[in-house]
Amino acid sequence: MKQYKRSFRFVLGGEDRKIAEELLALQGFSWEQENFFSASCRLVEEPFSLGSSLAGFFGLIYIQDRASMLPPVALAPRQGSFVLDMCASPGSKTGQLAQIVGEHGFVVGNEVSPPRLATLRRNLQQMGLFQAASCCFEGQRIALPDGFCEYIQLDPPCSGWGTVEKNPKVLQMWKEEKTLPLVSLQKELLKNAARMLKPDGVLVYSTCTTNIEENEEQVRFALEELGLELEKLPVLPEFVMDEPLLGMEGVWRLSPRMGDTQGFFVARLRKKTGEIFCGEEEKIWGEPLSRGYVRELGISEKYLEYGDIAVFKDSLHFVPHQAKKLPQNFAWQGMYMGKAGKLREIQLSPRVRMAGDLPCVQFEGRDGIEKIKGLLSGQSLACDYKEKNVLMAWNGLVLGRLKVKNKRLVWSER
Repeated sequence: MKQYKRSFRFVLGGEDRKIAEELLALQGFSWEQENFFSASCRLVEEPFSLGSSLAGFFGLIYIQDRASMLPPVALAPRQGSFVLDMCASPGSKTGQLAQIVGEHGFVVGNEVSPPRLATLRRNLQQMGLFQAASCCFEGQRIALPDGFCEYIQLDPPCSGWGTVEKNPKVLQMWKEEKTLPLVSLQKELLKNAARMLKPDGVLVYSTCTTNIEENEEQVRFALEELGLELEKLPVLPEFVMDEPLLGMEGVWRLSPRMGDTQGFFVARLRKKTGEIFCGEEEKIWGEPLSRGYVRELGISEKYLEYGDIAVFKDSLHFVPHQAKKLPQNFAWQGMYMGKAGKLREIQLSPRVRMAGDLPCVQFEGRDGIEKIKGLLSGQSLACDYKEKNVLMAWNGLVLGRLKVKNKRLVWSER
């Protein structure tokens, strides 16, 4: 049996996770459970690319290096809280943080690059994380008020020396003399993070490099210049940690270990003093759909417990209730849910898994897997449904929505 060291995490929990596990196992995959984060697993058998599995296609799992999962574990935001991820794409940590805070929480992932922002938004939608939103600012100029954030994740651009296994040329590309602009940017990002943090708020600073100037020396800058305090992180038996540098006990420092994990650095910082943002009256952006219209779309009203579904010009997005506390001039976007045409003619994305009062096509076992694969490859199935859309489920787990065309079921993302 060939052993694999690739890591991934399940996006779903509870009974839904059990069904996702069965789906993955029937396609030939096996894995080992990790202890440091309950959703994290390591592959044992990978008969074909994990990303091409049905669980990967429908966002039931997310492929992520195990060391990359450490910063959200270190931040440990409480359920229902607000988190800002300052440098978010492709969305690995943003999605993980959204899992941690739960459906009543709210995570905003920021990404300055428009192409990378599109990747972030696509990944969050694929995972169905409606409690996550996105914005597009230079991290050092994110214009949230002083003392607004209870939790901040800062994983800034870095030299990436810890990714040498995947990127063998990284040490040549980022020699020490070339890292000075990165070090300067990291300081600016830290300054803005400290400004936005509430008193007693928590900031996790992390990088995928082993360069002391981008790691321990930046933490020392935060301690000496920004008034933050270092909090000691617990020992994790699953990881081989390096000895701390600069006498900085309580940080996580990992060197890259071939076939095991990439290099990473993680530090947890707390702000003790400062101003608290007092808040404003709640505001709603866009035009929220009525409960009746939500039902007509085949979406359960229970999701309105977490936020509104609103039309923004020509598209439909989810608006978490906590988002209404963001400043009026702060531009952001909730999870994309579909297109909105004239006379509120809405076409939901087939990836909207929010099950409501619609017929549901149930697929089961290996035969069901083959039929779903056929639909994804452009095949269709005969049906007698009069509705324009129906839900698609495997063993009771809703995966998405199928269109009904000429008495045929089709999968279409157009």
